[in-house]
Amino acid sequence: MTEYYLITTKNVDAFFNALTNADPPPKFLQKFLEQLEFKSTNDRLYIGVLKGLKFIDDAGVPQDRYYKFIDQTESKKVLADAIRDGYSDLFAINKKANEFSLTEVKNKLKTIYQGKKSDNVLDLMAKTFRALCDYADWIGAVAVKKE
Repeated sequence: MTEYYLITTKNVDAFFNALTNADPPPKFLQKFLEQLEFKSTNDRLYIGVLKGLKFIDDAGVPQDRYYKFIDQTESKKVLADAIRDGYSDLFAINKKANEFSLTEVKNKLKTIYQGKKSDNVLDLMAKTFRALCDYADWIGAVAVKKE
């Protein structure tokens, strides 16, 4: 399960919209983030989130999921699938984890991490998960069972 999170989620929609409107870079690094007008130090955390969602690899190279995401007719469905994958522990608890309230997400994360994360980090992780879920298209997404 991904452990990446954002300090602030106010730009989640704008960030993912910017991805769909830009050509994918050879490597998704801080410089590319700044070209998309995400210049705050907090914005650098989006790179980790993309890694956790398997949009890019550890070196920042865009993966198949990234290329599927930039198809604007599919992007929000692709993100829903990426969330299901990246937050598999939450979806193992409940197939509709995307419908959890912020408090429910945080409480489930407390159970998953068993005291290994601070209350503040759990709060940020929960807010990141909720913001991603709110942007994604869960109705159009098809739950893919991975063996």
